[in-house]
Order: sequence, then structure tokens, then C-alpha cells
Amino acid sequence: MNDNQENKIFYRVISLLFVALVIIVIYFDLSRKYFQQGIKLFTIDSPLVFPFLVFFTLIINFIFELKNEIKKILKYFSFLKTNDAIQHSTQSIIPSKELMDIIVFTIISLIYVYILPIFHFIIATSLYMFCIMVIENKSDRFITQLTKSVLATVITIPLIYYIFYGIFEVILP
Repeated sequence: MNDNQENKIFYRVISLLFVALVIIVIYFDLSRKYFQQGIKLFTIDSPLVFPFLVFFTLIINFIFELKNEIKKILKYFSFLKTNDAIQHSTQSIIPSKELMDIIVFTIISLIYVYILPIFHFIIATSLYMFCIMVIENKSDRFITQLTKSVLATVITIPLIYYIFYGIFEVILP
């Protein structure tokens, strides 16, 4: 086990924390709509059925993943103890570049959630997708990054909009 293993553990824990945050937000949103607005949950035409199923699925997956992560972490630390590696190198567990990517991604996602009701689906999602693609594409020159991001956004967002609004007749925000 090495620093790479420690990085993997860190990122898996961060992912689980993010999923836990999403579960909490969905819970409060569902309960607000159920209790304050009086929308019934278990009727066939309820708009809360799909969010409830997503919530339920996330909870089940979160529990299984949390159980697996705890096992992996305990196994990792027992390995450290048995090999007298407690005093192993204490280099940064979190590479600063990757941590910065996580922070920027989280900030952009929070901004997206905030601007979605203001700018609606097409504009807000286009901005979100464009920003994320520019940040995540590290292999090209900046002009190529911008070009690929614009092309992917211009193709993907109208396609998603057509599928949901045109085919499934789902009204997007």
C-alpha cells in the first residue's frame, strides 16, 4: 500500500460524503413538498414518485458502499499496523491539484443549482456543462479545450432537452 492507495481512500470518502449531502438535500426537499405543500407521495400520478425512488436507491447504494469502504479502510490500517508502517511517509495525502479540482467542481455545481431556477434548463445547463468540460479536459491546448467544450455543449444540451421535453414530455426547469 502506498500514497496512491491513500489517495484512493480519500477520494472514495469524499465521494461518499458528497452522496450523503445529496441524500440529505433530497430528504428535506421531499419532506417539504410532502408536509408543507401536501403533495401525496404514494399515488400513481404524484410528481414525487421518481424523486422518492431516486432517494431510496441512493440510500441503499450508499449503505452498501459505506459498508465496503469501512472494510477497505480497516483492512488498509490493519496492514499498516502489521507491517510497522505507521511511521510511513507523511507526504500530503491529498494532491493539491486534484483537491482543487474537487473544490472547483463542487463550487460550480452549487452555482448551477442556484442559477437553474433563474436561467432555466438550457442556459444554466449549457454554462454548467461548458465549465466542467473546460476544467476536466487537461490534455489539450486551451483553444482546443474551448472548441471541444462548445461543440459538445451545443450538441448535447439540445439533444437532452428534446429527449425529455419532446419525447417524454417532461417539463424541464
